[in-house]
Amino acid sequence: MTKPKPIKICLVNRGADSETPWAHDLGAAPGPKGSRRVRLVNVPFLHAKPTWGDIIVVSPGADGVPTWDRDGAAWNDIAKRIAEDGGRWAMIVDYTPRDATAIAAYRALAAACEAEDIVCEAAWPPKPRRPGRAYLAVAAELADRDVMAKLGAAKLPCALDQIHPPAAKPAKPAKPAKPNSKRQR
Repeated sequence: MTKPKPIKICLVNRGADSETPWAHDLGAAPGPKGSRRVRLVNVPFLHAKPTWGDIIVVSPGADGVPTWDRDGAAWNDIAKRIAEDGGRWAMIVDYTPRDATAIAAYRALAAACEAEDIVCEAAWPPKPRRPGRAYLAVAAELADRDVMAKLGAAKLPCALDQIHPPAAKPAKPAKPAKPNSKRQR
């Protein structure tokens, strides 16, 4: 079996939010001349879906670059724009090294993700007074709280903050009931 050819593609939403992730070319697809089926092999930064592992159809844009257009689809309709869902969703975390270099902190985060079958890609490294950011492609059966619990259990040399989806706020503790002030006779 031949290894799929990696190609650069472009993801847009009606011409906006343009980014160029890598994909594996899976062959010709129905559509305009030159359309191809491709499997994403990056975690896009500007598009939560499609993400790593999804198969989409790209067609040559005006500049000839194979392009996928969200075409304004609402989030709950995005599945209609994806040929095959790879079973992952996008999550964003910030990481701040503790007693480790930036690269050591990222490598530890990436290794912890790999151990949990989570794809991890660096967006930018941490700098003084600014955390680093990583984009994750998480298996559909894991909820964000599961991801944070698993990564927290890995005892990483960095603090993690969940950026997307926003972390659920902890429930406020119930107020204690007021004592009954009526005396019983």
